[in-house]
Amino acid sequence: MSIDPNILIVIAVLVVLLATASLVAGWVNRSWSWPAFVALSMGLVILGYLHIAVMPGGLAPDDVPMAFIHVAALVLN
Repeated sequence: MSIDPNILIVIAVLVVLLATASLVAGWVNRSWSWPAFVALSMGLVILGYLHIAVMPGGLAPDDVPMAFIHVAALVLN
C-alpha cells in the first residue's frame, strides 16, 4: 500500500514552510535551530523524491495548489 502523492506534497510543503519560518526567526535572534534545519532538509528531500521518482514528468507549478485542494476534498468528503 502506497501513500497518496498529494498527501506527501502537502506534508512536505508545510514542513518546509514551518522550518523556514523557524530558521528565519533563529537567524533574527542569532540562535540556530538544528531541528528546523533537519526538518527543512527532510521536507526538501521528500519534494525532490516526489519530483524525480513519483510524479510522471516531475512536479509542475500547479501541482502544489491542486494537491492542497485534493487533500482538503479528502478531509471534507
